[in-house]
Amino acid sequence: MNIPPHGRSKMPVEKMESCPFGGKIFQHIVSSPIGDIEIISCKNGLHSVFQCEVDDSNFSPDIKRPIVIKSDREVNLKVKDFDAANSCYLWLKDYFTQKIASTNIPKICNSVMKSDTFSGKALQLLPSSAPFGTTITYKDLAQLCGNAKASRAAGQAMSTNPISLLIPCHRVISSNGNPGNYAHGKKNKIKCWLLSFEKTT
Repeated sequence: MNIPPHGRSKMPVEKMESCPFGGKIFQHIVSSPIGDIEIISCKNGLHSVFQCEVDDSNFSPDIKRPIVIKSDREVNLKVKDFDAANSCYLWLKDYFTQKIASTNIPKICNSVMKSDTFSGKALQLLPSSAPFGTTITYKDLAQLCGNAKASRAAGQAMSTNPISLLIPCHRVISSNGNPGNYAHGKKNKIKCWLLSFEKTT
């Protein structure tokens, strides 16, 4: 199943097939200081977490903007009814209000991430390898995955990250200190804001 990574055009939930691992897929919209964030999940875990805007042309961060559930696609279902989605919502709330980013992220559905691939390994290692307030280079991340020469592959893994913020691809930078591109270069302002936000006490 192709769940869009952050920064790509989102696919309406009603057009998605049911997840073979968890049945029906559900969508929740959460407001945040960087704009609305969409959480897509099934009963077996998260499928994607990404900012709804496709680029940062209208980016207007507001740290006072509350982190609240704006909508639930299913009338009688709330985010609290879904373990992974609710855990994700609470993670986002801690991140923006308390500057806490637990490396124990909510469960991700097995249909989304393959741990036996370079990309899957890079994404799994990243939260603990680059905790809140720190950065890691593409080269160093590639080395952690067993191939220091695979910087480009590490970059590709970050560009297809389906779980933004929780898997902090915004903390991966170039060896020369350049922030690098975020969401294929469409959300570089957001990446810089996130890095600045995390370094400000």
